[in-house]
Formats: sequence, C-alpha cells, structure tokens
Amino acid sequence: MSIKFNVVPRKNPRDLDAPAKYYANIVGDGKTTLNDLAKHAGTMSTVSKADILAVLESTFSKIAEDVADGKIVYVGEYFTLQAGGSSTGADKEKDVNAASIKSVKAVFRPGKMIKDALKLATFQKKA
Repeated sequence: MSIKFNVVPRKNPRDLDAPAKYYANIVGDGKTTLNDLAKHAGTMSTVSKADILAVLESTFSKIAEDVADGKIVYVGEYFTLQAGGSSTGADKEKDVNAASIKSVKAVFRPGKMIKDALKLATFQKKA
C-alpha cells in the first residue's frame, strides 16, 4: 500500500505575480479505528479482540489523562505525546498568567518505529 498524494498549485506569497508552482500534497486515504487495531492484534495473538479492546481503551484513556495533566507520554519507540500551545505576549513577566494562554493542542512526535516505517513508504498519485 502506498501513501496517496494529489497535485496542488501554490502561489509564492512573496511574489503574487509569479506563476504558481505545483506541489505534491499528501492526502489521507481510509482510516484505522481502535476496533480495527484490536481486531488485528486479536489475529496476531491468543488474546481475544474484546480483551485487547479493553486494554487499548484503558491505555489511551490514561494517555489522555496524563497529557491533560501536563506529562510527556512516551509510548515506547512508537511516539511521544504532550500538551503544547500558544499565548498572548506581555511586556512584563508578572503580567503572564493562565488567562494569557490562547490555545492548547496535542503535540505528537513520532518515534523510531514510525520514522523507520515512513522511510520505507512508497507514494502513489491519487487518481
């Protein structure tokens, strides 16, 4: 299976009069659900799909809880996940407080196993 991409034109924001250049734009193609992961793991082991699903639900629930608690969650060599965000600036340090935070997001960093898998990926232009 290959990573799909389409082609999109993009203008140079520094020179709007220049002709657009064309770029590959990677697009999602399908999805994998938690149920799919449990089903796959069930076929690879002697543990039932229901038991695996319970473990995955528990694990991801703990990951969400810990990220919301400000922890960096290391999931083996697969990925790390932590909270990140942005805030408004202030002229004085004492003026920065929790209300200064504008947004919060999850910061995902792929680990060695995911990086290695992506190095081996092939690409296919989406029809």
